[in-house]
Amino acid sequence: MNLKFKKGIALLLCLAMMIPAGAASVFSEDAPAEEETSEESSEEENKEEEKEEKESKKSKKKKKENKKPPTDKEQWDKFKEVAKNDTLEFRVDKKAGQFGIHDKRTDHYWWSNPIDLESKSMKAAQRMELGSGQTMIYGEPATRATTTMVNKAKGKFTVDDINNGIRINYIYEDPGITVPVEYTLEKDYLKVYVDTSWIEEKNPSTTTGKLVTDIAFSTTFGAAGLNDTGYFVIPDGSGSVINFNNGKTNLKTYTGKVYGRDITQIKAIKQATTKKVNLPMYGIVKQSTKDDKGNEKAVNAALMVVADKGDTCATINSYVSGQNKNDYNTAYFDFELRTSDEYLMGGESNPLKVFEKRGILVPEIEIRYYPIVGDGKIDYVDIADCYRNYLINEKGVEDKDLTDSTSLYVDLYGGTLKQKSILGLPVTVKENVTSFAAAKNMLTDLHDNGVDSMVVTYNKFSDNDLGEKITDKYSPASKLGGNGKFKALRSYSEANNIKLFPSVDNLLYKSTAGYWNMTNTAMRVSNAMAQVSEFDLAHGTTNEYYKPLSLFSPASYKKAFGNLIKSDSKKGMTNFAFGSLSNTIYGDYGKKKVSREFAKGIVQEVYADAKSKGTVLTEYPAAYVLPYADYISNVPNCSSKFDLFDDDIPFYQMVMHGVTSYGGTAVNGEANAADSILTDLAAGSNLSFDFVGEDVSELKDTKLDKYYYGYYGNWSNEAASLYTLSKEVLSPAADATITSYVINSETNEISTTYSNGYTTVVNLNDKTITADGKLYKLSDYVGQEVTGK
Repeated sequence: MNLKFKKGIALLLCLAMMIPAGAASVFSEDAPAEEETSEESSEEENKEEEKEEKESKKSKKKKKENKKPPTDKEQWDKFKEVAKNDTLEFRVDKKAGQFGIHDKRTDHYWWSNPIDLESKSMKAAQRMELGSGQTMIYGEPATRATTTMVNKAKGKFTVDDINNGIRINYIYEDPGITVPVEYTLEKDYLKVYVDTSWIEEKNPSTTTGKLVTDIAFSTTFGAAGLNDTGYFVIPDGSGSVINFNNGKTNLKTYTGKVYGRDITQIKAIKQATTKKVNLPMYGIVKQSTKDDKGNEKAVNAALMVVADKGDTCATINSYVSGQNKNDYNTAYFDFELRTSDEYLMGGESNPLKVFEKRGILVPEIEIRYYPIVGDGKIDYVDIADCYRNYLINEKGVEDKDLTDSTSLYVDLYGGTLKQKSILGLPVTVKENVTSFAAAKNMLTDLHDNGVDSMVVTYNKFSDNDLGEKITDKYSPASKLGGNGKFKALRSYSEANNIKLFPSVDNLLYKSTAGYWNMTNTAMRVSNAMAQVSEFDLAHGTTNEYYKPLSLFSPASYKKAFGNLIKSDSKKGMTNFAFGSLSNTIYGDYGKKKVSREFAKGIVQEVYADAKSKGTVLTEYPAAYVLPYADYISNVPNCSSKFDLFDDDIPFYQMVMHGVTSYGGTAVNGEANAADSILTDLAAGSNLSFDFVGEDVSELKDTKLDKYYYGYYGNWSNEAASLYTLSKEVLSPAADATITSYVINSETNEISTTYSNGYTTVVNLNDKTITADGKLYKLSDYVGQEVTGK
């Protein structure tokens, strides 16, 4: 040990004696908490420290000799060519396990890891993490704990050549886990692929084993630095933008579970209300960069990243420079290969964690990175265009003819359960909220007032649905008027260009003949039945007024919905809607072994069956349902509004406009109805309303009380007038795609341009719309109570 090092240790020991005992238990994130060492191991550590010190000096000397990071071309020349085609080149540095794509159309380079790491002032551990190709989390059933490992810091890897690419075997020796990943260059994208049967685990079937629970790939692919200008496109709700280097360093990083969390993981307290991530993709847009002298250079490059396989277990993550203690902005996917759950043992205050124990139920993971070329300045519209083409060409989404297609979207609510006093005894009965006759009167009134096209969802219309039981056959509720009145409603709708969709949800249920709690309820990972409670609106705690309902097992979907489709078809019903089935995905982790990925396949089979028999309406559908959607309702016009977001954009609408007809969320359910109307029109969304036939007092103490705003008599005139406005504004571009969407924050205007040249300008201050040069004032269509003016 050298003299300088010994003096350093002596000084540290003196300082340690001056520190209070309590303070000695504080550890940095990079240091282990406690570790017993022998004298022999201490000597080995001293030698290791001396070696690190020498290497550190060499490293610093090297940095002084070469402070400038390599250029893209210099770095590219160091890498070995693996594959290329007419537009893309793929090269690899096998020693570092890093790679890059060169887009010959734009002359832009996309790197798996930042190429200027060595020129940055950061800890070695951070540099290793940013230079790694994979992060893995494993669980230990014996201790119920999880450990996160970064491959380059705590593992090793080998690289093999394969056709058009490479296979990297990420090896984690301590837990005994190996994760092979293939990287191949396809025609217009780079593919990252894992067959989960390749993954090797240490004693996964025993309590002492170590199980892979989560994997993140290439967490810095396409990362932007401090000198880069651009943003990430995140499909949260309608869509959002996170600007590079936005200065929001003290906020939480973004984490968005694709298709929402698995609701079998029951929470005792109501979770924060957020919008769903219903598209398994994100985008990176790079606009410009600066050199060391501050000279700005246009970049104009973009990347569309999609989870093609394994999407149901994917999560989108994003952070900006200053977060996670580094100088980079990045977005990436991680994949939950095993679901976990928590439960409380008697007398315990801390929940115990249990892991899914029947192997990895996600068969494949595939991520695709599509470099994008645009005619002009590339932005989020080009990301939407790329993703739309992917859906049409790869996933079977139909590009429908929507010429002059504008409709009013309406959600009706038929009935509910309500507790009443009969002979002094509390009795729960079925209560009429919107009878079939009342529904026909509403639609007749709207039609007579100029609403010549409607898409109507009739919720809670069947006998079993009113009773919170599984609906698997055609059964219009007698409480709402029975089969005769329902047939009259159907006949009127068919004769007057009204697409009527009786909707059956079947998500939550009470035990009944054919569908029992013990056999048809989804099981949690903890082996408990999934029972879902209502939450108190004021406090967010369980509402004891209502008994919990069972969560219907995905394994029973085909039986219930298959029987329903068959029964409806026999009665001449060809319009199908299945409520939250289109946007809610969860597993059954009991003996049926249904993962979210397997449940997705079951849902697709149900919708394929319905599509083969008629027309399908879907409610804000997840991406895997889009191929079966003829109509889409309840598309949000905003994101979850996380503080890290910089702008809301109608990304979902940009993807679907001109392809499938869609409506927004209910205008009359919004706190600011005027802004909601204008934002919907700017996004090309048909306007939507929630309606009930009874006054709000009839909804009190029922599960429909949240539709207190929906009494038809209060909104009938506005609905008809706003349809006239939307028809004028939206019809000329109904079959066109959105080619430009520009938000002017100074004037509070939104300008939308369509592929046929049609343009609208919405002014949120003046409450006006200018469509192809013609001015429309919102106040000419609704009263002051809506516009606020």
